[in-house]
Amino acid sequence: RSSRCWSRPFIDDKRKIYTSKTTSDSSMTGQGVAVDTYRSPSKRRGLFSTGKSQQKCDPESEYKIQCKQMVDALTDEEKEHAARSSYKYLWKSVTSKGQNPKELNEEREYYAMEMAMRHLSSKKGNVSVAMEKFKSAIKFRKETDLDGLRLCFQADKLELDDATRQRYAVYREKLEDRMTTGRVYVCGYDKCGRAIYTIYAARTKDFDAEWFLKESLYNFERALACTERESGGVEQAITVIGNYTGFQSKHAAPMSISHEFMNCLRQNYPGRVKRVYLLNTPTSFLFFWSILKPFIGTDTRKKITFISNDRQRETSFSELIQVDQAAPWMLTGGHKKKEFDAMEYLERIPFNESFDS
Repeated sequence: RSSRCWSRPFIDDKRKIYTSKTTSDSSMTGQGVAVDTYRSPSKRRGLFSTGKSQQKCDPESEYKIQCKQMVDALTDEEKEHAARSSYKYLWKSVTSKGQNPKELNEEREYYAMEMAMRHLSSKKGNVSVAMEKFKSAIKFRKETDLDGLRLCFQADKLELDDATRQRYAVYREKLEDRMTTGRVYVCGYDKCGRAIYTIYAARTKDFDAEWFLKESLYNFERALACTERESGGVEQAITVIGNYTGFQSKHAAPMSISHEFMNCLRQNYPGRVKRVYLLNTPTSFLFFWSILKPFIGTDTRKKITFISNDRQRETSFSELIQVDQAAPWMLTGGHKKKEFDAMEYLERIPFNESFDS
């Protein structure tokens, strides 16, 4: 099987994360056998190094100059919230205790620039529109308290006031309750180190509008954090795989909730989804999809692949995922067989690591 970083030649890509290793099998042939073994990009690069993306534009490029202007137009508070779109920066910011302020300021500028670049790229260089969307996304992150959602299970490691500690306790309680079904969580990585945001569409608990969205966002943010850690900051997008086996119309979220979530991703997370694969979608889903489709951007629709048979599944996923990172329903012989444990996932596994690592 070809080992490739998605759609890029293995031999030329500096971000390759698979390597051939020879093992002995003398009982069969007496010769070494080459096998593919997974190496996270971060380990290949040297334990996360700076964690800064290599997908930076040329220093003299117009986009970078425009991004700098966008960031300079922010208030200090807005700039901080923009930088905190990086979980690595968020954790450093809340635990630094005032140490190395110069280094922290430099990283704040860098990660705020990355967020600005995603918005500017999504608007194809239209600075005025990108700036409007950029500031709107920063406001959304603050009002939704994405920092709190990401940090609530590490509250005992942080210096918090009583009100914040109580708010985090509510977040923990809600997420623990909602995630018992394992409707959505992060499990495994594709061949470029992008975390796999895994959806089991038939495991719906209920349709509480606020917490259906926050549960989805918690896991989306977690997938981004896992990708950042696993790829050493090289990749900024995730892979989404939805398993619709057993899905019935009763499992479909109300259109208002689905529309809100899709619009939320479209407005606030440009360039954060690389590919979407939907497996075994039944006839009942097609009606739901026909209504939802107009609310999904054209570029996003191009990223969606429907997989309906085993041959298509094996072909698609063998190019995308190594067998030790796949569930059996993704690839024959997939290693990810562990039953989902919400308490382990939420309380014992670090936020920037996937389940069943």
